[in-house]
Amino acid sequence: MRIHSGLVLAASLAFVVGTTHSALAEKWCFVVAGDGRADPREHRPEDKDGINTLITAEIRDAVIAEKAKFLMWTGDLVYGYAKNPDEFEKQLRSWRDLMEPLYTKHIPVLACRGNHDSSSTDAWARWDKVFAGKYALPKNGPAGEKNLTFYYTRGPVLAIGLDQYQQKGEAINQPWLDEVLKRHKKPFVFAMGHEPAFMDGHHKDTMDASPEKRDAMWESLINAGARVFFCGHDHLYDHMIVTRATGDPGVEMQQFVAGTAGAPFYPQGEYAGNNTGWKLSRLKSILNTYGYIVVTIDGKQATIVFKGRTGPGRYEEMDKFTYTVH
Repeated sequence: MRIHSGLVLAASLAFVVGTTHSALAEKWCFVVAGDGRADPREHRPEDKDGINTLITAEIRDAVIAEKAKFLMWTGDLVYGYAKNPDEFEKQLRSWRDLMEPLYTKHIPVLACRGNHDSSSTDAWARWDKVFAGKYALPKNGPAGEKNLTFYYTRGPVLAIGLDQYQQKGEAINQPWLDEVLKRHKKPFVFAMGHEPAFMDGHHKDTMDASPEKRDAMWESLINAGARVFFCGHDHLYDHMIVTRATGDPGVEMQQFVAGTAGAPFYPQGEYAGNNTGWKLSRLKSILNTYGYIVVTIDGKQATIVFKGRTGPGRYEEMDKFTYTVH
């Protein structure tokens, strides 16, 4: 592999699309976004039902404008943290209603939970109630994580959503991930979770909380040919390169933090955390900017572009990374 640094269909069949000659030949894209939640302390007019409705709607419209084949949402759909489960369910339904134009156009909406989506009373049951029927996530996750953890394939791409709140210590279901990577080999592997694998300078509650489990996930992704991990949690954009700290640095893995879909902005500090054995290099940092990521697949090349908001409904390229598979 040569590196150049620089959501749900009505029919269940749509969740598993086999690799065909035409799919490999075509040029197409998908969008990645996350952290569109409101904050009741901010008193912003666009914050309704736990959602920044303005930015979330703009990103929804961008998915259509980009002609994206699916949307990956890295968590914190809503503010959550509700003691009244009916209130949490109302917030999730409002988010789903905002995304209705995507469902209507049969654009799969692949969302994983954030800490705000998993901390309300009866959170998982209400999630299942809202994301059911044509709104359901792929039901191919491990036991105890159905509709939370999942995979989705389209042509040469394997997209994986990893819930980090059913396991202890911000961890994921590693045996399930190992099996999926073994059974569904694809040239392009894109995994997402809500919390960063490596602390990117703000939140300390990341997968660093269980570095051994984090490293197991990271190694499995590397061995499967993945070169990118998407996440959010911090409300900023951070493009990090991860290599081995000693000896052969190995392949460059890219961590993209893009918690930029409408949640209140966070400041950023230096990289820290339990990173023994790994070298973390900041390639690009963008603060106080809403935005989303576009991943374009063109033959054997993947291009990841972060588009930041420059005005109402206007988003422009601010970072770019391309890699090629053999």
